[in-house]
Formats: sequence, C-alpha cells, structure tokens
Amino acid sequence: MSDIVKIKSELEEKLRELTERAKEIDDELSEPPDADWSENAVEGENDEVLEGVGALALAEIQKINLALSKIEAGTYETCSKCKGKIPVKRLEALPYATTCIKCA
Repeated sequence: MSDIVKIKSELEEKLRELTERAKEIDDELSEPPDADWSENAVEGENDEVLEGVGALALAEIQKINLALSKIEAGTYETCSKCKGKIPVKRLEALPYATTCIKCA
C-alpha cells in the first residue's frame, strides 16, 4: 500500500469519527433544557464547552475534506505556496498540511 493510499484511509476513518462526534454534540445541544434552574446553569456551561469542541471538530472535518479532494485531484503533495512537493513524512505527521515545511 502506498503512503498516500494509507494516509487517505486514515483520513477517511478520522472523518467518520469526527462526523459521528459532531452529530453526537449536535444531538446533545438540541436537548431541551432542564426544569431545575441550578441544573440549567450547569448545562449551559457544558453546552458552551460542547459548542467549542463541535467547532473544532467541524474545522478539522473541513481540513480533512480538503485533503481528500486534493488526493482525488492529484495535488495532495503539492505545496499551495511554492508549488513544490510536500514530503510524505510531513503529510504522515499532519495529513491535512497544505504547505511544505519551508513555506509553513
């Protein structure tokens, strides 16, 4: 299995995990508030944390989708700034990197 095929497989698995996590967070945030005022305050704080985690998950999903589309287009290993080649070792470490180390 080539390095890029392996990275693509890992990205697809990570995408599935993040999508499921984002759905769970959305479901949790959609639940009606508790009738108890003090419990409501705690839930409100928890919701703020969940919203932050959800935003991070959505941002990572966007990066993964971009990486997967670049793999399909054949431009995955191309630096978006200098158009040079992004080393596979960098892509293994940061699979949605869009620049080489020099340009980063």
